[in-house]
Amino acid sequence: MIHEVFRARAAERPDATALVHATGRVTYAELDRGSDEIALELSAAGVGKGNVVPVVLPVSPRLVATLLAVLKCGAAYAALDPAWPRERLRRIEELLPGQLWVPGRGDNPPPLVDESAAMVFFTSGSTGEPKAVVSPHEATIRLFQDCTFATFDHTTVMPQVSAVPWDAFALELWGVLLTGGTCVLVEDRPLLPAGLRDLVARHGVNTLFLTTSLFQLVVEEDVDAFAGLRTVITGGEKLSAWHARRFRAARPEVRLVNGYGPVESAVFVLTHDVGAVAGEVPLGRPVTRTSVHVVAGGRECAPGEVGELVVAGDGLALEYLGDPASTAEKFTWLTLGGTPVRVYRTGDRGSVDASGVFHFHGRQDRQVKVRGHRIEPAGVEHVAGGVAGVRRCVAVPVREETGACRALALFYAGEAAEADVVARLRADLPGYSVPDHVLRVEAFPLSPNGKADTRALVAMLPRTPSASVPAGGSAEDAVAAEFAALVGSDARDRSFFELGGTSLAAVRLCTRLGARFGRSVPVSRLRSTPTVAGLAAWLASAVEQTRDHGPRLTPMQHSFLVRHQVSGGADPHNHCPLVWTVTGDLDVAALAAAVRDVHLRHGYLHARYTDEDEPLAVPGERVVRLERATGDRAVLDARLAAPLDLAAGVAWRAVLVWTGVAWLFGVTAHHIAFDGWSRHRLAEDLSTAYAARLRGVVPEFGVDVPTPARTSAAVAGLRAAADLAAQRAFWTAELAGLPDLGLRDGDGGSVYAVEHDVDIAAVDRLARERGTSRLAVLVDAVARAVAAHTGQAEFGIGVPVTQRSTEELELPVGCLIDTVCVRVGPERSAAESVAGALAHADLPFAEVARLHGPVRTGRHPRYQVIAAVQDSPEPVLELPGCAVRWHDEPSPPLAELQVELVAPAGGRARVRVSRDPERVGMDVVSAVSAAVLGAVAG
Repeated sequence: MIHEVFRARAAERPDATALVHATGRVTYAELDRGSDEIALELSAAGVGKGNVVPVVLPVSPRLVATLLAVLKCGAAYAALDPAWPRERLRRIEELLPGQLWVPGRGDNPPPLVDESAAMVFFTSGSTGEPKAVVSPHEATIRLFQDCTFATFDHTTVMPQVSAVPWDAFALELWGVLLTGGTCVLVEDRPLLPAGLRDLVARHGVNTLFLTTSLFQLVVEEDVDAFAGLRTVITGGEKLSAWHARRFRAARPEVRLVNGYGPVESAVFVLTHDVGAVAGEVPLGRPVTRTSVHVVAGGRECAPGEVGELVVAGDGLALEYLGDPASTAEKFTWLTLGGTPVRVYRTGDRGSVDASGVFHFHGRQDRQVKVRGHRIEPAGVEHVAGGVAGVRRCVAVPVREETGACRALALFYAGEAAEADVVARLRADLPGYSVPDHVLRVEAFPLSPNGKADTRALVAMLPRTPSASVPAGGSAEDAVAAEFAALVGSDARDRSFFELGGTSLAAVRLCTRLGARFGRSVPVSRLRSTPTVAGLAAWLASAVEQTRDHGPRLTPMQHSFLVRHQVSGGADPHNHCPLVWTVTGDLDVAALAAAVRDVHLRHGYLHARYTDEDEPLAVPGERVVRLERATGDRAVLDARLAAPLDLAAGVAWRAVLVWTGVAWLFGVTAHHIAFDGWSRHRLAEDLSTAYAARLRGVVPEFGVDVPTPARTSAAVAGLRAAADLAAQRAFWTAELAGLPDLGLRDGDGGSVYAVEHDVDIAAVDRLARERGTSRLAVLVDAVARAVAAHTGQAEFGIGVPVTQRSTEELELPVGCLIDTVCVRVGPERSAAESVAGALAHADLPFAEVARLHGPVRTGRHPRYQVIAAVQDSPEPVLELPGCAVRWHDEPSPPLAELQVELVAPAGGRARVRVSRDPERVGMDVVSAVSAAVLGAVAG
C-alpha cells in the first residue's frame, strides 16, 4: 500500500525534507503526523475501506496530507482541480454518488467497491463526459521498484507541476515520497523556463517531468533552462526527433527519457533513454511489472508487424467508475503465450522490433493528443452541436511538420455566433479540450470521397505573423508584437485568451516577454492582466519599482549569478584564479591581516549576491580569512576550485600552501566580482596592506574605493547619457540574420589552451599602417583564420568591453565588463565593424541578444568565438623581504573558441587560443593559432 511504503520512509529518515512549498519545508515525520490527524477526522466522518473521497484543495502540504490520510483510512482519493468549470464538477458529482467531499465539511463520502483502489484519475470520453479511471496501489508502487527510467531515491528533488487529476501527479508526488526524496510544490503554473531555473538554483531540483508539448516549447524558447538537471522525463504525445536532437546537442549531460503510457495503466508502460537520434524516437521497453504486446485479430504480431498496442501487468486500472460498458470494451482478456491475460486495449497502433523496442504508428480512431491530453474530437463536436444555431461542426487536429498535433480547431456552419459557441465549450469541457480555434464557415469544403476536406479547413485558419518590434519601440510595442506572433492580433485592449491564446501559447508568451524584459513574467500575471496595454503597464511599473532597492547587478553579473545558482555553486569555470610562488621570510600573520583588509576594502568582494526580488549586490557580513595548508600545487588548485557561496557573501578565497621549500599563495574570485583589470588592483592593495601590517600599522590606501552602490550608479549614469534608442536601432540592423558559426565537434580532451609568443611591435606597426587598433588587427586575423578553417565567411565575434571609462571606475575590484558582437564577413572591413560595435557598446549585450528574439540554439547567443586584447597591468605582488613570482596561466574560455592577444605593458606578449573541449577540437585550435600568428605578424 502507498501509505505503508511512505510510513516506512518516514521511519527511516524522519527529519528529511519531504515537501518544499512557498512558506517553508515539511519533514517526513511532520507529514506523517499531519496525515494521521486528518485520517482521524476522516474516520469520524465515516471514511473507511471501500470509499472514494473526492478532494478539492489547492496544491499545498494540506492537499498531500489529505491524500495520504484518505489512503490511511483504506479509501481511495479523487483529486479534483478547483479551477475546473462548474459544469464539469457537477457532472463528476453525478458520476460519484453523494456530494463532493472537502475535509471538515462532514459529508458522507460516496462508496467504491474495490478495496485495492488508491486513486481515481479523470480523462475525457467519446461523448465529452468525464471518465473516471480507478487505479490500484500497485499500479503506482510498481513504477519505483527497481525503476529503470530515472533515479528515485533520497537524493531526488522533483517539482510537482502537473495537474492534480492527471496520472503524472502520481509520478511527481509518490515517486519522491515513496523513495525518500523531496517534492517541491509549485504554485505558479504552468512552469516557465525562468521558474525552472529558479527551482534548480533555489531548491536543487534535479529530476523533472514535462508534457511533450511543454518540453518542446522550452527546447525551442530556452533550452539552457534545463541546465543543472539530472534527468528530464517527457511524455503524453509523440516526441519530435528534431526537438530531441536539439536537446541532446545543447544538454548532453542531462538524461532524457521519453515515456509512453495511457492513464489506464498509470503513468508509463514504455520508456526510452534518448541518445543519438537518427530517425523517429522509439517508445522504448516496458517498465517493471508491466508487459506490452502488439496484437491483430486476437493474435500476437510478429516483430516488425503493425498492430494494436495492448498492456498487461500490475499497472492496469480496475475499472472506469460507473461505466461498466466502457470497462468491458477496453479491458479484455487475451490469450498471450498460451495464458489468458487481462489487458487494456490502447487504440494505438505500434510495432516491436527484433530487439524488443516498441515503436508508435498512430491512432486507430479519431482520438488525438494535444499538449499531453487525450481528446476525442467527437466529444468536442457533441458539445458544440448542442448550441442553438449550429447546423454542422467538425473538430480537426492541426499538426506540425513533425506530425505531432499542436492544436485543435473547430469549424462550424450555422447562424450561431462564435462567442456563443466558445462560451458553451468553455462551460462544458475541461480547459485542455477547448479548441484553440473556433471558426464559422459558410460551407464545408469536400474531399473527392465526399467527406469534409480537413486540409482545406486548416488552410482557412489565420496565419500568425512573426514578432518584430520597430527600433526604439515602446514596451507596449514589444508586447503587441509577441501577441501578434502567437494569436495573430496585436489589439491593445483585448484579452490574450479572447484572441485565441491557449495555455501553451501563454507559456510561450511569458517566456518571450521574460527574455525581452529581463524579468520573470508568470502566467498568473498574464491571466490577471491579459491585454497588451495592461501587461505593458505592469512591466513598466515593475521595472520602476525595482530601481531604488540597492546596487543592481549588471546584466553580465546577473548571468554569472544564474550560472552559479544553476550549478549549485560548483562552477569553477567562473572562478578567476591568481597564483604566486613566494620564497623568503614571509610573515604569515601580516599576509592574513592584509587579506582581511582587502576583503573589507572592496564592496564587491564582501557582497551578498541575490536575485530574490531583483539582481542585487548587498553588503555581506562574512569575512574571508587566509586558509593554510601543506602540500603541493594540486592541494592549492583543489582549494581554489572549491565552491564559493555568493548568497552568503563569500565571493573570493585566499589560500597559502607550504611546499617544504616555498610558499604557494593563491586567490580566486568569482567572475561576478572580478575581471581582468581587477587582477592588478587586488595585487596592489594586497601589497600595500601587507607592508603596513608588517610594520604593525593599519594600511592607508590613499583613496577610497567606491561602494557597489556608487559604482552601479556611475555605470547607470554612463548609459543614461548615451542615445540608447539609436543604439537599439543600430544593433537591430547590424545583427539581423546573423548566422551561427558551425565549429567542429570537440574531443573532450584535457588540453584547452595553447600560447605562442608574438612581436607586439609588429602588431602595432600593422595597426598604424591600416590606421586602426590592435583589437581590429586581431579581429581581422581571427575572422580570416576561422573562415578559412570552417568555410563559413560570415559570423559574429564577441569582443569584451570595459565599463571603466572614468577615473572613479578604475578603482573597484569587480566585474565591470560587457561584450559586443562584431559582425565579420567578406564584404566588411574589420576595422569599421569593430569601430561601429564599440561606438554602440552602452546597450547591454543581454538586451542586444533579446532584440532578435529568443535564443534557441543552446549555445552562446550571437557569437561562438571571442577575440580580446588583454593589456591591463600584470598583478605584481610586492612582499618586502620575499621574492615573488606570478604564474601567468590561462583560464577556461567564456566561449567555444577564444583568441587573446595578451600584451601587458612591459611584459611578455603572446597569442593565446583557448577552447571548450566539448565543442572544439584541437585541430581547430592549431589551425587558428597558426593563421592568427601569421596574420598579426604582418
